[in-house]
Amino acid sequence: MVVRSATRVTGRGGVSSSVETSVSPTVKLAYYGAGSGIPEVKSILAGFVIHGFLGVRILAVKTFGLILCCASGIMAGKEGPMVQIAASLGNIATRIFGKYHTNEAKKREVISAAAAAGVSVAFGAPIGGVLFSLEEVSYFFPNKTMLRSLTCALVAALVLKAYDPFGTGKLVLFQTTYDMDYHWFEMLAFAVIGVFGGLYGALFCRLNMAINRLRRRTWLGRYPVAEVGAVTALTLAASYGNPLTRLGLGELVGSLFQECPGGGRAARADEERDAERLLCVAGGSAGEYAALLRLLALALANRACFAVATFGIKVPSGLVLPSMAVGAVFGRIVGTCVEYLTRAHADWAVFAQCPAGDARCVIPGIYALVGAGAALTGVTHTTIAVVAILMELTGNLIYTLPVLVGVMAARWVAEYFSAHGIYDRLLEHAGHPYLDTKTQYIHTRRTAAELMQTDLETVCVDYEPENSLALVAARLERISARGLADGGFPVVGARGHLLGWIACAELDYAVARCRDMDPDTVCFFNNPLWQMDHVAHGPAAVPHYRRPPGHAKPDSAPAAGRLARLLRPWKLWAGGAAATPLLSASQPPSYHTHEPAADSESTGSDEPPAEGSAIAVPCYKHRLNDFTPFVDQTPLTISPNSPIELVANLLSRLGVSYLCVVDKGVYCGVIFKKAYIGYVKELEEAGYVR
Repeated sequence: MVVRSATRVTGRGGVSSSVETSVSPTVKLAYYGAGSGIPEVKSILAGFVIHGFLGVRILAVKTFGLILCCASGIMAGKEGPMVQIAASLGNIATRIFGKYHTNEAKKREVISAAAAAGVSVAFGAPIGGVLFSLEEVSYFFPNKTMLRSLTCALVAALVLKAYDPFGTGKLVLFQTTYDMDYHWFEMLAFAVIGVFGGLYGALFCRLNMAINRLRRRTWLGRYPVAEVGAVTALTLAASYGNPLTRLGLGELVGSLFQECPGGGRAARADEERDAERLLCVAGGSAGEYAALLRLLALALANRACFAVATFGIKVPSGLVLPSMAVGAVFGRIVGTCVEYLTRAHADWAVFAQCPAGDARCVIPGIYALVGAGAALTGVTHTTIAVVAILMELTGNLIYTLPVLVGVMAARWVAEYFSAHGIYDRLLEHAGHPYLDTKTQYIHTRRTAAELMQTDLETVCVDYEPENSLALVAARLERISARGLADGGFPVVGARGHLLGWIACAELDYAVARCRDMDPDTVCFFNNPLWQMDHVAHGPAAVPHYRRPPGHAKPDSAPAAGRLARLLRPWKLWAGGAAATPLLSASQPPSYHTHEPAADSESTGSDEPPAEGSAIAVPCYKHRLNDFTPFVDQTPLTISPNSPIELVANLLSRLGVSYLCVVDKGVYCGVIFKKAYIGYVKELEEAGYVR
């Protein structure tokens, strides 16, 4: 499966893009099973529909692919894919209950709660999972959604503890037992680690996005299997020689977090703790520290380079644990340097708080903990959730303040270079519409009229020759060529009054149903037969293709007169012949009749009614060229003089993808959500951000 993104610039400076998917006739791959999945889940929660992304097939591919990917030893984490897996399970579960399956708002609440459960399972951190869903994933997160997310994350953590996949009997993955408090002079080192985390995050985002653009534009993107094989081979070849990089990501991070034994600095004899023995210096000579720093520097370069190259290849992969590994290695380097200074220059005034003799003064593992949080914040721009996850990962709340210092320093430095993290950049790269509601802009346009798009083709219901199947299909091709395949067409009357809106996807499906009909067959977008039940039986009636309820009694002659006036232009009353038939000559008609009956029941028959005795209403499944059921007859409209702030609130809070601009009922233009996103991107580039 190949995904292409088309982008266009509107006449008023806005940017509109769409994502088109084409399937190769020979090879079919689960494209949505690759990558992290968090950017797409964010886009779905913001109101964008990605068909099949949270389906059963992608769920199976993502699950087994993630198992193989994590076992391969490459720089790929499990956290992002776990969010997509959990969101897929939540989406599939809503199909069981009609209350959630037919309500998109409730369905998105379930997906938000499932995303929190995914992070909770990945880290064993239920509180961190809820905060991560609130801060990074969810678009709208009211109090009731937070409570449900916490319940879902709690249940997931309880199941994880009961299953005990690591065989430790504990929910904490990297439990630490630090027996020493930090000193004030260490705050400077924590801030330095935070600065590195911000710089690394900014560099990671730029390099990774450059590689992703290279994949799209060059031959590299046409051979994803070869790319995965090459990255895997290079990772294993370059990592095997270093005992630190030879470890898995989780094992490496856990070893970097641990403290060295006290007393004579003796190492543990267990062979599984070889990495911890390497990270501890038994003596105090400069040569021993230099050897350890050289080993850590090589591990830092290895992990950082392969983290940039691996994230984006066509395998299920996350970046949380790889980013934490890079930051933990750098933090351990800083901690080792501070430890050497405290031992070699114990007489310095700044180290007056350190105990006398050869006793330890600092714990390098704390610096690794701070570095892990700083690097993750620099890449994702997430703060509170990172602190909560690290505290739950290690089971240690004493060092919350040092972690906060590093995380906030990383956030400030990263935002200096870019206002968006890697997930927002990937959303923009993939062409998915996502409107950031957290940023406040200084608008340069005042009203909706200055932002609306006026060159969009319309569908006029009163000009039937322009609505043939061939011409409608040509309109779809033209709008797709303009990069607006996820848009639609306004349906208007002869005088320009807005009657409705039909999406391109709905129109494409409707045209595909008519593929066996004559291309000159006229399509109808405002068939009054769809309103007949309402006219004849009142507001309580059901659509015409269903039998009216028993309590809905037909009106007397006035209702029939209104129907006659309504249907006279269509020549469907009292045996009149329609100029353009709704049914093809080759299609068998099926009728439902609506006529006053002798008793209180309305009768229906499958036989054609006698001429002049009733109104013939063909069944929906036989009226293939009637597109009325696919038309949204109540689109959200706005006045041309509405302030731009109202446009921003409607697009962001309601989650709609378009706004129709009307003046006294007359259609003036449309504002696409993607066009508004392009407008705010221009504001960001120009610096009009508060």
